[in-house]
Amino acid sequence: MHKVIATANPKGGVGKTTTIINLAASLAIAEKKVLMIDLDPNGTLSGGIKLDDREVSGGVFDLFLGREYAEVIYKTDLANLDIIPCDIHSNEKETRFFALAENRALLKRKLDALSGKESGAYDFVIIDTPPSLHNLSLAALYAADSVLIPLQCGYFAIKVVDRLIMMIHRIRKSINPKLTIEGIVLNFYEKNTRASRRSEEEARELFENLLFETFIPKNTAINLAAFERLPVVLMDATSSGAVAYLSLAQEIIEKNKNWNRQFESNHSFRISFASE
Repeated sequence: MHKVIATANPKGGVGKTTTIINLAASLAIAEKKVLMIDLDPNGTLSGGIKLDDREVSGGVFDLFLGREYAEVIYKTDLANLDIIPCDIHSNEKETRFFALAENRALLKRKLDALSGKESGAYDFVIIDTPPSLHNLSLAALYAADSVLIPLQCGYFAIKVVDRLIMMIHRIRKSINPKLTIEGIVLNFYEKNTRASRRSEEEARELFENLLFETFIPKNTAINLAAFERLPVVLMDATSSGAVAYLSLAQEIIEKNKNWNRQFESNHSFRISFASE
């Protein structure tokens, strides 16, 4: 049974899409079957993996309108990694896409229908969301089993994540009681700087066991790979960035080794809330 992970952070520039591309590629290299879904109308996830627009004849918008999965799923350069692009190229289409997302249960129904042959093909479904908490992001959180939160080193980024966690808590109490936090990954980490060390200390104090052991370093290879529209592991597998993403993938694999969608416990959501 596939696990649905939404990647969310309302703050832009935190490395959310870069995290998805490189984590998904690392999971695929670890022989896990992964489907990425691009919910961001900007299409940055689709653009980050060399998906040729001329070969795309449908995406998540068309899936919402009733197209079959086989018509909107595309292969990537990695055998175990597929993608459903956003494929939004006009203001009119984007407006209609947002209108469809007002039905926040629509994405969940579509993912629940990912059954039979297609379902058996995937271990993880990873959703990229826009850098804001509007209907598309809320639809993803309603459909997801867990949330992966990229955290940029820095005081203001930590405060934004603190508020996001409180919102996830409210979603658990209302529309999606099974939603957990997959983990928080610290991005752009520079181990020899006081700012990064302070960010680590603050994050550990606030988020405790929700913080992944793996930190993603500020790394030239990751930036160069983005220009080449490749996961860093395909460009320089020995770089510190590639090694970090492979380590993060292994953490997630180990965490979900005995995961079962129907009987999942909420042990990954242990942070306490003052409102409770």
